[in-house]
Amino acid sequence: MDTDIEEGSKSSSLGRRDVSLSIRKVNIMAIPMALLPLLAVGVPFLLIWGGSRLLFGGRELFHWYVFLPACVVGVIAHEVIHGISWAVLGGKPVSSIRFGVQWKALTPYAHCSEPMPASAYRWGAAMPAIVLGVIPALIGLATGNGGWAIFGILFLIAALGDCIVLWMIRDVPANVLVEDHPQRAGCYVYDAPVVED
Repeated sequence: MDTDIEEGSKSSSLGRRDVSLSIRKVNIMAIPMALLPLLAVGVPFLLIWGGSRLLFGGRELFHWYVFLPACVVGVIAHEVIHGISWAVLGGKPVSSIRFGVQWKALTPYAHCSEPMPASAYRWGAAMPAIVLGVIPALIGLATGNGGWAIFGILFLIAALGDCIVLWMIRDVPANVLVEDHPQRAGCYVYDAPVVED
């Protein structure tokens, strides 16, 4: 079940193809990509505000009594944002959303058990990066608060797996139905039916 397959190589009698990778492979792929949020937020912050504000914000954020709760709440919020976004944007009942942890990869997850349009799936996949990554990073850049900037960087890094999934389904039309994969990073893409606009 955890073996890797290439994008779109698995089909079934249900008229769907599997566009997914193992959680482990996605986590490994994300490691070198971690430089991107660091550079995209860190370099502008240093140019605008200088290193002292970033260091001060880092010292404040990395106190265990701040960092640990922020990480725990942030990780939970990341998955809740996925679930709420898929339920609202995909028009799915809350009962179709499941939360858990894939212990082999030490990765929390949110899973929607019902198909939805690819556009809703994409937005649901992207929302944690926007809410927990982009917005805090922009607050940090706008105010010179290094703690917010670093928080944004960390949660942009945490969303890199979602970014990989978004890249994997980049060619799927917005109105084609997709179904979140229950154990892997990615989804099933249905050849039919296509939902109406």
